[in-house]
Amino acid sequence: MSTNEDFVCALCHELIYEPVVLPCSHAFCRACLVDCLHRGPSSRRCPLCRKLLHATSKEDLVPCAAFGTLLAERFPEEYASRAAAEKAAAEPETEGSASDGQEELPLFVLESILPLQRLHLNVFEPRYRALVRVALQSGRRFGLVGFDVSGSHLKHGVEAVIEVCEQTHDGRFQLQIVASRPFKILEASLHESGYLLATVRFPTTEKVPASEEVETAESLLPDLEEWQGFVRAERPHQLEGILRQLGPRPPCTQPGAMALWAAALLNPLPPLGVAPELRADVLAAESVAARLQVVKRGLKASLEHLRLLANSPARRWILMFTRLPAPVALTAVVVVACIVSAAFPGQARS
Repeated sequence: MSTNEDFVCALCHELIYEPVVLPCSHAFCRACLVDCLHRGPSSRRCPLCRKLLHATSKEDLVPCAAFGTLLAERFPEEYASRAAAEKAAAEPETEGSASDGQEELPLFVLESILPLQRLHLNVFEPRYRALVRVALQSGRRFGLVGFDVSGSHLKHGVEAVIEVCEQTHDGRFQLQIVASRPFKILEASLHESGYLLATVRFPTTEKVPASEEVETAESLLPDLEEWQGFVRAERPHQLEGILRQLGPRPPCTQPGAMALWAAALLNPLPPLGVAPELRADVLAAESVAARLQVVKRGLKASLEHLRLLANSPARRWILMFTRLPAPVALTAVVVVACIVSAAFPGQARS
């Protein structure tokens, strides 16, 4: 787009649409300023010069008709495109618009996370700032997917729901999101704003599970208890925080939900570093049985690792020292150092 800085919104970095000119002479998209108002009184300032805004609602932000006409005449294609995008975002979905669990979602390509997990995002790229604006106007939802070693996005991801959104003075978005439903990408294309727009399919409501799936889920329970025991002994506060975030474990009669819960426990955010990475494989599993097997293998590998660490003599010594009161631990370290120096005088002097 061949526009100069006078015609580009400093918040969304696109051609200004429905321009509102502030008393300080800075102009922004009306929708961008409305987002600022929604963040509370402390954000009611010009995003550039920080002069106080006296507007308190959307109705107080009146677009400048003359400036809008100028933009539409000078950049007809870009302005018409912005108008179409804003209209599409504002239109509610009609009943029956989704077919066979299919929906259209903008995609944020970052990393794979699992349902119930939360993530903080610092959104600074112009394409993803545009994505956030669209999401805020259409249910506060977007798709979140990881990428493979080649840099291409994966075919499975999760629906992300925006819980908290704050916009900084330079136009960045600070988001707190929670992952909701997993999905499979059927097709994706590049949106004019630079992000991917995908048609995705969400899984249907979990059917009556097969007895084998329930049995597999039940077989995981003893190992999950042992795993939690190891982690609780080392990081009790972190484990309790993870369990609070995930909520109660689903019953084994819901093996699909139980597998997702267990995977999120093994691979929490931030990571514990005691289990292999499972999230992408869990999302990509084509059946509940396959998802349970991914979790079972990951849980087994993690337990083997934790048992090995627990039986390590060096680790037992380290744990003993870390559990001693600080003065006692310091005295013990000095005593050990003196013993080593006396036993190996040559090495100590060198």
